[in-house]
Amino acid sequence: MLTRRHFLGALGLASLTGCGRGSTRTTVRFWNGFTGPDGRTMLRLVRRFNEENPDITVLMQRMDWGTYYNKLFVGGLGGRAPEVFVLHTRALLRFARAGFAEPLDPLLGDFPAATNDLDPNVWEAAKVQGNHYGLPLDVHAMGMYYNKKLFSEAGLDPTKPPTNRAEFIEAMRRIKKPGKNGEPDQWGYVFTNFETCTYTFLKQFGGSPFTPDYSRCTLASPENIAALTFCRSLIKDGLVPSPENIDSWIGFRQGRIGMVFEGIYMLADLQKQKDLDFAGAPVPQVTDHKAVWADSHNLCLKAGLPADKQRAAWKFMRFLSDNSVDWADGGQIPTRPSLRATARFKAMSVQSAFAEQVPYVQYQPRLPFIFEYQTEYNLAVEKILRGKASPEEALTAAEKRVNEIIKREATP
Repeated sequence: MLTRRHFLGALGLASLTGCGRGSTRTTVRFWNGFTGPDGRTMLRLVRRFNEENPDITVLMQRMDWGTYYNKLFVGGLGGRAPEVFVLHTRALLRFARAGFAEPLDPLLGDFPAATNDLDPNVWEAAKVQGNHYGLPLDVHAMGMYYNKKLFSEAGLDPTKPPTNRAEFIEAMRRIKKPGKNGEPDQWGYVFTNFETCTYTFLKQFGGSPFTPDYSRCTLASPENIAALTFCRSLIKDGLVPSPENIDSWIGFRQGRIGMVFEGIYMLADLQKQKDLDFAGAPVPQVTDHKAVWADSHNLCLKAGLPADKQRAAWKFMRFLSDNSVDWADGGQIPTRPSLRATARFKAMSVQSAFAEQVPYVQYQPRLPFIFEYQTEYNLAVEKILRGKASPEEALTAAEKRVNEIIKREATP
């Protein structure tokens, strides 16, 4: 049955392509998970590309990230994958090993930005076995959003957010405030996304979930235990609420939380909220190891495309990279230093603040079993933060299970 929604969607695609029978346009299908405000930003870029390139039609399809990767993998298995698709850096290995993505290195001759205008650490992370399988469009680093009003009320300078452990903890203490029943109804800091927040601290403590060659999981290392002990201590000391006692992100949006660590991709929703006086800053560094969680959206090319399709797809990918300041409008950070140096990007105050961290961003491990690893890691972290297990107990159990997965993966 053709619903009104499907009809309008098809009508929109038809008007976007502007072509009918006998068209000589090359069609490029483009899949991504940009279903939020970033999707509207990307749609504007796609329309602009189509207008400027009358010989190419890009058809964009958006779907929820929760189902996106399964659909994309199934499409690859059936030979129905799109010509261009988006992969997070953590997912590159899986799709490269499956043979679904084309190495981009042979195409870089007409794209000098690859050698002189991409952040080296971000570009290196797009490599699999010596070849680049993705063109990074952005680096969506975690940063600190903070409530300027609560800072002022606590006697803190809202133009000088905390940068180190002492300042961070002092800000927590001063912003925390009891409610009418004596229990705190205002907090200085809360854990939002457990995985990304704790991974940031883990890397700041010099920890790593794996050996450099990924042959063994090391979640129970002293550095990792110290990092999660620090996270748990914030709750035990009464500086941070236990996870089950607060809806952390909603609390920040309601003006009851002073500081949260979240991705730049949350910015668009905050900007719609006119009653919240907030700003952005780099995440405080609680040790001498500068680190912050990040990921990137990579533009990937379907393997084995005919020459005309490949040329058209690669032209579109270069266009998105060259115009990624437009993409930044939707709440992202370009991976091109030259674009971040423009007056237009510098005027984006939160994006610019988060971009200061690009030299020391830390990506999650790239594993063929990334989703299984994330399940084990997140389960351990939740037990620790909720006080159901000690950091040593939870991380040791998770390490054992992940090493069993590694052993299984290595078995022919």
